[in-house]
Amino acid sequence: MQPEESLRMVDLRGDGCARIGAPTDTVNARNHAAGRAFARYVHAEHTDIDGIVYTSRLTDDDVYAAFERSTSKLVLAKTGSLENHPELTDLLRRYGIGIVA
Repeated sequence: MQPEESLRMVDLRGDGCARIGAPTDTVNARNHAAGRAFARYVHAEHTDIDGIVYTSRLTDDDVYAAFERSTSKLVLAKTGSLENHPELTDLLRRYGIGIVA
């Protein structure tokens, strides 16, 4: 099933920050404050934008952050229990994440 409408994303990959005049800390800083502030600004001031795409500084993969207002444009591909995901244990160990229940 294909979505009926494409997402409109702000693309911060590559030279994306420079092209729009955003600080590079928006996507590259260890502290996420600049990125969060930028996302709040885009969300509040550009209601025609559905989210932000950027490159992860840890994995170099593309990250798509969709705003809640755009969820009707998304198509659910697969669901499952996170606790039973086969890669969960390795990911938690690799990134030093603990779960408190």
